[in-house]
Formats: sequence, C-alpha cells, structure tokens
Amino acid sequence: MKNRKLLIAISLVVFGLLASCNGKKSKSPLGDMMELKPVQKSHVWYYFSDTNFHTVDLPQHSPYVVEKAWTEVVRITSASTSPDPSIGYALVNRLGMLTLDEDGPTLHTDASIFTGVTADSLVFSNKTPLFYLYRSSFFNVDFEKSITNAVQPSRPFLVEYDPVAKQFFPLVAYDNLKLGDDEQIAGYFWDGETWACSAKKVVDNHVSFSYFYWQPYAPLTDLSPALANPDLFSFRTSTEEEYRNLSMPKAFSAAPDDLKKLCSSIPSEFTVSVLWKDGSGTSAVSYYQQGSNSVPLMANGASSGKYSTLIFADGTTYITRTSDNGENQDVTAFRLPLLPAGYVYGDFALAGDSLYVAWEESSFYKTGRTGFLKVNLISVLEQVKAS
Repeated sequence: MKNRKLLIAISLVVFGLLASCNGKKSKSPLGDMMELKPVQKSHVWYYFSDTNFHTVDLPQHSPYVVEKAWTEVVRITSASTSPDPSIGYALVNRLGMLTLDEDGPTLHTDASIFTGVTADSLVFSNKTPLFYLYRSSFFNVDFEKSITNAVQPSRPFLVEYDPVAKQFFPLVAYDNLKLGDDEQIAGYFWDGETWACSAKKVVDNHVSFSYFYWQPYAPLTDLSPALANPDLFSFRTSTEEEYRNLSMPKAFSAAPDDLKKLCSSIPSEFTVSVLWKDGSGTSAVSYYQQGSNSVPLMANGASSGKYSTLIFADGTTYITRTSDNGENQDVTAFRLPLLPAGYVYGDFALAGDSLYVAWEESSFYKTGRTGFLKVNLISVLEQVKAS
C-alpha cells in the first residue's frame, strides 16, 4: 500500500500535470485524446469534509485542509463495482462506505468502526463488501496509547458492510488470527476461498514481518459475527516468498484478454503498472509492462458488467462497452478533466452507466484535499464518438 501510494506521487512528474487544458484535444504521455471540460453537465465534482461529502464546482475550490499522512485522512482508499454491476462501493478512510448508483452517492458511517484506524482493501464475499482495518505504527499518533491501554481487546481486522441493514459488522478480530496488540495486518490477498496475510510489528526500531494463510470453514458472511470463535478457521504458516508470489506484479502477457485489449495501444516503451479487478470480488491483481522509463505510469483497471475500464493517475481513460447484442466494441479513449498540479486520480467504481473516480491532492506521503468525480458514461461516449 505504501509503495503504491508513493509511486502515484512520483508519477506526477511523468504525467506533467502542469499542462494547460485549453484545447478540445489534450496531450497525454499515452497520446492525444478528447479531454472532458472541467465544468460541464456530463459530470459532478465532490469533496470530503471530516464528516461528509459535498458538491463543488472544481476540486481546487474545495476548502483548504492541513496535509496529513495518507493513512490518517478522509479519502477513498479502495473502490469497486459489486458483482451486481448496477451498484458500486467506495471505502472512505476514517468515515464510512459510499454506496454508488445511477442516482448518486450515499454515505454510511459508523464511528465505532472507523475512528482512529485506517480502512483499506475492499473485496466481496457473496456480493457483500468486506474490508480490513489497521493502525499505522509510523503515522497514527494514538498507536502506542492504544497498545498500552488495550482500548480494543477484540479489535476488528475484517469488517462487513451489510447493504440491506446498512450497517457494519466486525467479522474477524486480530485475536482470531493470533496477533498481538503490537501487530498489524500489512496486506492480504483473497482468492475467493483462502486469505493470505502479511503481518508486521516493530521490534527494537526494526519492522518484523510474518506470513500466514487462513480459511473459514463456511462463507464469512454466514458466520457473522465470528469474533469469539477461533474454531471457525483453519490456519497454516507461510513464507515471504509465497506471499510475494501472490502479490508481485505479473507480466502483461499473463493479463486477461479484456485488459490486454485496453492496453493494446500503449507503446511498449512505456513502463506501466495496473491494479486489475476481474469483477469476481476477489483481491485485485497487479500487471506490469517494463518499458524504457524507470518510473511506471500507474493505473487502476476493472472489468464489470458491460464495461472494461482502465484509468491512469492523470485521468487518461481507456474503456470498452459491450453492446446490447453482446458484441464487445472497440476501445474508446478520453481524458477526465485535467486536475491542478499536485492532484491525482485514484481508484474507481462503476454503477450501471455511471463512473465514480477518486481524486486527491498528493505530496509525497501526505494528502490534502480529497474527493471524487461522478461521470455519465453514456454522455461522454457520445461526445467522443462525435468528436
């Protein structure tokens, strides 16, 4: 997670966000394409406050905030389309969950879940959103205090958001995984059956890692709440090599066909890193193209419903849409509205024909203003076709 955030910040240099946005066509490192105007009817801007989201005409006009470490601010850390492609979700750190549909976003909050922790890595089990919680030992000012006072004797690791009840339910605690108060989950990979986890703790100013697999004997959402019963899971230890084999980027040659099609026009001299969601609800998989430049262009991609989409940090977007007769149409390329210098686009989710994309003001490991953009894809694709 830290490396991905850092690479996005570095990629500001590559994307050249100081470029102007006066013309209908704009220049991206990946080619010329139509750019959406900053203010028009095809999209709506939103920004986050400490308690909610709000509309705004442009991201740079949202209220100024003091920059903080990216793990500690209100921002979209992870977004994904549900296996039911009419609904999307965006996980908002320190705040709650956005449910996304054609009509717009709705925020669901729970201070008992989100206060004082970082929420990340949205996945699905039986079409139900799940995510995990951790505390940054580097940036969380209450980390040492929380260990000393043991304020959460059964602090949750994995949390479910129930779309019907519109409530959050802790599913698995750190205690269930045999982890102490000084240990944090650094990341996980879920393949739909087994969870592979990396945990870390600080020992004498050095970070120590451990790795393990665990598997519930029944779907997690059927076990809710599972906090008090360690007998509901099987465990086995793992190694750093095993975990890296799951989490390390794979070559573009091993990518699924829909991602290969989206990337077909990207020149081979560009180094590109894509975090890809295949629509199943399991963990995203990284794919990598090694080019001649050392700093990769970062992108999020997903196949969901009738769309396959790839969005780079500067807003360069590639998308295919399956027609009503089932034919997969050609790739369409356009640019999301150009962000000010120091801002980047992030993860995204689709809800029917609406695209929701996170944006944030980013400076190395710190984040300032944050929010998201809602785009009417039908309107945009018609504009591109007419241009």
